[in-house]
Amino acid sequence: MTADAVVVRARADGRVDLEFANASQCAACAGTCLWKRLQSARLERLAAGSGLVPGTAVTVSLPERSLLRASILLHGVPLAAILLGAAAGAAATGSDAGTLIGALVGLIAAIAGFRGLSRRLEQATLSHLLITPKS
Repeated sequence: MTADAVVVRARADGRVDLEFANASQCAACAGTCLWKRLQSARLERLAAGSGLVPGTAVTVSLPERSLLRASILLHGVPLAAILLGAAAGAAATGSDAGTLIGALVGLIAAIAGFRGLSRRLEQATLSHLLITPKS
């Protein structure tokens, strides 16, 4: 996964302010939805190596392994919690209502568990970003 950006400001602490171009619009509605309300570009401050000066075009990439790991955590863990909760509810009550309640309890537990982990997961993902100058 990659995105193109331009260095707007290089900071002394090794971070850079990057300006990312807005994603292209889908052709389905010709931009009549949220796309028209978004800014044309957005700024992000990321950690980068030295040597980047304002105006440098860069490519920001996330290795596939990190993307896969994040996807598994964001989708697989809640799905597993729902299925385990549903199985526990069905085993405990033997009814469809118990299965539904168990699935909801599993979902709520997954959401509550991820609230504390979300900041750490985000920081871990950001630490794997690679910022390379375009040639």
